[in-house]
Amino acid sequence: MNRQALVGRKYHQPGLIVDAAESAAYASCVGDESPEGVAPPFFAVKLVAGLWRRIYQAPELGTADQLVLHAEQRMLFHRPMRIGEELTGHAVVRDVVGFGFGDAAIIRCALSDQDGRDIVVMESTLAVQGASGLAPDRRRYTQPTKKDLVVRLEKHFGEELPQRYADAADDHNPLHLDDDLARQAGHPRRIVHGMCTLATGISALANKLRTRPEGRLSYLRARFTRPVLPGDAVEFTAHQGGASGTYLVGAKLDGRAVLKSTWFRMTGND
Repeated sequence: MNRQALVGRKYHQPGLIVDAAESAAYASCVGDESPEGVAPPFFAVKLVAGLWRRIYQAPELGTADQLVLHAEQRMLFHRPMRIGEELTGHAVVRDVVGFGFGDAAIIRCALSDQDGRDIVVMESTLAVQGASGLAPDRRRYTQPTKKDLVVRLEKHFGEELPQRYADAADDHNPLHLDDDLARQAGHPRRIVHGMCTLATGISALANKLRTRPEGRLSYLRARFTRPVLPGDAVEFTAHQGGASGTYLVGAKLDGRAVLKSTWFRMTGND
């Protein structure tokens, strides 16, 4: 098994339609309140789901789906995705590194319009069980200054949510749908998708913080530290950051963080 053989591998998927019904299903699942005519910002992960699968199911990675766990996510939104437009997805494996007790594939994805302009750019870190003795991840990120608390709310993740999110996001990893396979991966039972936890919390905070209809998410950075189980309730908080429109996010379950080093920026609110 040579996981680093994946580094530099590129994937493309044209003909991705921002479908109205699929967008509405995703928005309903995570509680997004984007304006009419545009898709929820996190709908981007549904559009690139097929690209992610082609990478983590590659034979060079040598793993089972339920042994892949979303560890980190960054997203840059140049503009909203418009209902009905056709996009092309691009993905490249930037690196495969040591990550805790295993490895991680670092994937850069972009969704571009028909003129080749990027609309959404994201970097995803997918942790894989089984260490290969690779050099550890050396990336470091700057954390904004934490100021006053501006929003506190709680979101409940129902027992039926993993299946709903799997359908809405095209992510049917058995880690989220099969209790036995989730236990084989070291969890007490199936877990909520990390992106579902993130999208639900950030959407709820953004809904509260939006002061104008054109206010929207423009950047996000998150690290997943603890899984959420179906039936759990998570407390989300947003503190004002040092720059206008920047917010630091807290997400706790029974007093323990499920997200760390997480913050987002909104534009169009002023």
